[in-house]
Amino acid sequence: MTGDRRVPEPSRQGVSVRTARDVSKPRKAEGVEKAEIGGSEGAENAGSGSQRQPLQFRAKPVEPFAVLSILASGKQTVEDRVRQVQGMRGISFSKEERESALAFLAGQQVPAGMGKGSMQWLADELLTALRLQNPPWHGLAAELAKVAFQPGTDPVVRDYIMQHLGHLWEQAGARKEIDAALWRAVETDDETTPGTALIALSRGYARDQDEESLAAVHERALALAHNPDGTLAVRVTALSIAGDGGGAEVKELAGRLIKDATTPVILRKVAERVGR
Repeated sequence: MTGDRRVPEPSRQGVSVRTARDVSKPRKAEGVEKAEIGGSEGAENAGSGSQRQPLQFRAKPVEPFAVLSILASGKQTVEDRVRQVQGMRGISFSKEERESALAFLAGQQVPAGMGKGSMQWLADELLTALRLQNPPWHGLAAELAKVAFQPGTDPVVRDYIMQHLGHLWEQAGARKEIDAALWRAVETDDETTPGTALIALSRGYARDQDEESLAAVHERALALAHNPDGTLAVRVTALSIAGDGGGAEVKELAGRLIKDATTPVILRKVAERVGR
């Protein structure tokens, strides 16, 4: 996991945006894999009920071209692979390493037998290492924006990419490719990605004091919160963000959700906060 997301985010009057977004999102902190990568999917899922402990960050650099062997097929545990990728934080990737990393994120070079949970965990750590290169890779945001919408990219990895694009925005300022990718993600049919993108957009525009763009985020969030066919995770996040913009329409929607007996509990809690 990225270091940014190990610390719980502060709640907004009792209901955090993170809680809203994670209603139905796969939890990256679950499921320690003890089997080798070449093992069965069943071995991966066997430990999904236990809390995965964070691995110790290995600060020393790894060998050149390590990412090529880390992501290649072989009998390494996912924990070993993650430790090695964590060791690449703060160093510069070679051209070959960057290409290999992007291909992995796009689902093009995933080793045979690697379970989806392992792939997603490793992808998140790889995104952190890419983002923390020293010196920074200034073309990273544009490349991640391309990878996010390739046909083979896993929806959860796409969600992670949106989180990291938000971090890149915070690290290095606004980028056209970040803005465009986040808005495109808002319109996807993914279970959680639209909400993640809304969070990144709202925080980015708030930091930049771009009131006009922030108002556009609130407007789109309200529309998604209205949509009864949207996923619960997206509706909860969207209603929370729309509530930050205020207005009579938001309070009207919140009031209807509060009165509706079929409204899920977490959506009702956000509606109660927004409707005050």
